[in-house]
Amino acid sequence: MSSAPSCKAPEAPTLPHAAGSLSESDSGSFCLAPGQILDVFLTAPANAAAGTRWARIAVGDSAVVGYGNSGVFTPPVNVTPGVFVGAHPGSTTLASSLPDGTKWQVTIVVR
Repeated sequence: MSSAPSCKAPEAPTLPHAAGSLSESDSGSFCLAPGQILDVFLTAPANAAAGTRWARIAVGDSAVVGYGNSGVFTPPVNVTPGVFVGAHPGSTTLASSLPDGTKWQVTIVVR
């Protein structure tokens, strides 16, 4: 019998109704229950060229974690937002990158 990967709770939420929040400084595996909302805000480095942003945050398996409605707020110019919803038990990744090749990735465990 296989068990889900170990995970920890995300940081306190930034948005109302979210179960937690992640940023570019987070790494590892995070827990989310089905139906819970996770917000992600990736901020470009302060020394990056004007207009530098993280790429759209990609979900590895949208059957496990789906995209939520991120159209309800306007982020600062150097921030890439994402709103995600736990869909079904399992694990998947959220990933993004900067134009210089810097990568960000976390694992989300829905259980």
